[in-house]
Amino acid sequence: MHSYLTNHGFRALVNAAIFNAIGSSLFNIVFIIYAGNLSFKTLAVSLVSFTNDIPSIIDVFSGYWADNVHHKYLGMIFSRISQFGLFVGLAGLIGLKRSLPIFIVLLTINMISDSLGLFADSLSLPLLRHLVANDELNNAIGLESGVTSTIRMAFQGVGATLIVWLNDNYSLVGFINAVTFLIAAVIVWQYRQTFMSIEPHLKVNQIAQKRKPMIASLLVTGKLIYSNKRLMAIVRFGFLINLYAAPADGLINLGILNNPVLWIGSFGNSVALVNISFSLGSILGAVYQNDFLAKTKIMGLIILTNVAFVFLAFAFWAGRSILLIIAMVLITGYLLGKLNPRTTALFVKVIPDDQLGAAMSFLGMLFMLGAPVGDVVFLTIANIGKQGTKYSWGLFAVCAGLTALAATLRYVFRGGNVED
Repeated sequence: MHSYLTNHGFRALVNAAIFNAIGSSLFNIVFIIYAGNLSFKTLAVSLVSFTNDIPSIIDVFSGYWADNVHHKYLGMIFSRISQFGLFVGLAGLIGLKRSLPIFIVLLTINMISDSLGLFADSLSLPLLRHLVANDELNNAIGLESGVTSTIRMAFQGVGATLIVWLNDNYSLVGFINAVTFLIAAVIVWQYRQTFMSIEPHLKVNQIAQKRKPMIASLLVTGKLIYSNKRLMAIVRFGFLINLYAAPADGLINLGILNNPVLWIGSFGNSVALVNISFSLGSILGAVYQNDFLAKTKIMGLIILTNVAFVFLAFAFWAGRSILLIIAMVLITGYLLGKLNPRTTALFVKVIPDDQLGAAMSFLGMLFMLGAPVGDVVFLTIANIGKQGTKYSWGLFAVCAGLTALAATLRYVFRGGNVED
């Protein structure tokens, strides 16, 4: 909080992230509700989950370009304005007759917008590193994560309520989304002098001949990550976790969609409540630093998170209590709220400025490489028959349990700490 109150540049980045979070969370829940009301609803909800993973996989390319952007604040502004334009187009298209081709176009627009958002995030990382001192970096990243998670939590509920008040006017919600991206761009523009004063101190390849080709840049980044045992341990477990955890959002939505017993009023309200519960857990985990997990190492958090995944799967397997599901989602969110900012802070501390965007994107790609396979396997199983979702959750529990066991063995036999 100290960095936010006293550091104008950091406050601008957080405020821009807040408006970006408003737009993303507001429309994401509305898009799920829109997909759940289509004639091909099971397929539509599955496709939403699948396409949500694609930007993270291809983010390695945007990270490479972000490292070679001279004026990073201008790149951030361009990205947000482009998101604004895309959602204005989406607002027009979503009001047309509902069909699979139109739905595919809407998915594509949303995917491109998410990719631009990740590009802007890559651009902001070197600025964040120079704006905040190393000893405040954990708290600063935790604060940003907590604040944006708070916004996402609040606007999940707002989105589910708003679409009812607006009589399913998806176009208007899309336009509101567009405006939030425009506001984010304006915030960055207002503090351009602060960012311009930092940019000369960033290690950016300013001569074209010095810029490495993408493949060469990726090889350098790969060697940097491979040479660091701490990063490699996280990469291995990150890959395993995303293999089955990436489809979890889709499985949660399908588990609720196909089981009206879990509905609280409607499908949209139930999904919103579960998402709010996850966001609330993430906020508490990120913001509340001095809890019983304060001294737990990253590997210990990985173990606990996977154990929570197992219990979450059992809650959906039983499929009788939305309250139990909400409780398990809250606990899982709390643990991830601890784990994610601490791993991000570790990466930011270790990786040099001129490789930060590419390295973070490359790490994200390594984490997410298993996601498409997991999506295809788990969501395909979920779409087969009435018991498909239950079978998917069973497989999910087995995968999470085995990962928890592997992490525990490493923790015990390797002195098992990934130092942070």
